[in-house]
Amino acid sequence: MFTKDNWVLVEIACTRSSLDFFRAKQAYQVRYKTSIEEDVAYHTSGDVRKLLVPLVSTFRYDGDEVNMMIAKSEAKILHEKMEAKDYNDGDLIRILTTRSKAQISATLNHFKNKFGTSITKYLKEDSDNEYVQLLKAMIKCLTYPEKYFEKVLRQAINKMGTDEWALTRVVTTRAEFDMERIKEEYLRRNSVPLDRAIAKDTHGDYEDILLALIGHGHA
Repeated sequence: MFTKDNWVLVEIACTRSSLDFFRAKQAYQVRYKTSIEEDVAYHTSGDVRKLLVPLVSTFRYDGDEVNMMIAKSEAKILHEKMEAKDYNDGDLIRILTTRSKAQISATLNHFKNKFGTSITKYLKEDSDNEYVQLLKAMIKCLTYPEKYFEKVLRQAINKMGTDEWALTRVVTTRAEFDMERIKEEYLRRNSVPLDRAIAKDTHGDYEDILLALIGHGHA
């Protein structure tokens, strides 16, 4: 059973700007009288801890500048680790938890062009491994967050008995951030507007709140 809190950490740390995440960590410290780094280290173990502690500790560069020499070099490193299924390698974790989003995108684009497949294809084999799935979620959130959140919504809505926790989490946390892109991706992927899918799957005040948050009528 995967720990839901770990997914929330990945989503927030990988999709918010460095400054926004820093402010969230400050607010966390004021509220709970401890650092998020300390709590993550205490409440996780093994490979998951090895991945999440540096993820929540880093302050990524947010600019668009890219070093193509580094992108090519690190794409090669990542490919070697993927081929060896060395998913918990220190260099792999360092690249994904510290490089800017622009730099990681350049590295992963080179990875795909050079080796003929995307890095996430290598991670599908280990679908029951929480660490590997968190690693895949991290990569998607860093590069194509709208695709990641579209899939979370699709699975939440299509599940037997709606996954209200996932549905509420995505709508409330993305409503003022990138909901329009998520709605476009949902329509492209499912050929049904997100507002219609939510209306079909929810009822009453809950339905009204969700539709208001996503901007009903703008899908």
